Amino acid sequence: MEKYTEYMENNINCINLNSLHMPLVEDCDIITASDSFLHIDRIADFNVLIYVTDGAMYVTEDNVDHIINPGELLFLKSGIRHYGKYETLRGTRWLYAHFRLEEYPYGNTLSVPKKICGLSGSETEDKLLELCRIFHSGDLLSNFSSNARLYEIMLDICSESKLNAPSLVDRICSFLDSQTDKDFSKELLKKHFFLSYSHLAAEFKKKKGISMGHYHNEIRMKKACKLLRSTLMSVGEIADELGFSDMLYFSKKFHSFSGASPTEYRRHVQMKY
Repeated sequence: MEKYTEYMENNINCINLNSLHMPLVEDCDIITASDSFLHIDRIADFNVLIYVTDGAMYVTEDNVDHIINPGELLFLKSGIRHYGKYETLRGTRWLYAHFRLEEYPYGNTLSVPKKICGLSGSETEDKLLELCRIFHSGDLLSNFSSNARLYEIMLDICSESKLNAPSLVDRICSFLDSQTDKDFSKELLKKHFFLSYSHLAAEFKKKKGISMGHYHNEIRMKKACKLLRSTLMSVGEIADELGFSDMLYFSKKFHSFSGASPTEYRRHVQMKY
């Protein structure tokens, strides 16, 4: 199975790996469910790693439902309620690790993907099983080795996902593409990406050479052109479709974009055929 990661647009529930601090493993084991059960309802003061080898586990964290299938790994963050909304069935087998990871304002940080899929039979799966073996070895160095092994696993996950992750600017474009029925909103962007508007604006301008507002206006007007060419919607209906409460303002924006009014544009396009 191909390995892939699940990204959370709002990364408030993601775990951040810090270059100055190693995760501290408190517990680690492999369990097979002897009976069906609901995942414990709790707000833990430690982070949780869950990797399923057989069956499926159901966990809800912060009102987001997760199903962990064989070969899939999920991270749960400390301080956030998680519980089982649906039963995990008898025979499900999984590896878990409870660990602490301080978040410092210093050093470099990497956001660990929430969920990783396609790990069955992979090098990462082997390392997870080795982590469990080391933790229960009873060796004098087992605590140190367990911490180092988990850090290595998390670093590998971050490094690999970083290569495949869509860039911030790509994600901004995707988000704005879905907002053609709304006015441009700085506040909505800040809330969606959990980043300052100045940072988002600087990154976008650096990569695209235009402002986010300019990009958003262009995709709205391009959609207006498409609707004028391919539908019988009136100019007023198209303005409503694109979130403009004032048809005259829409017409003015469209003229600035295309050099013609919506009616003139539609007539010109029809004359070409």
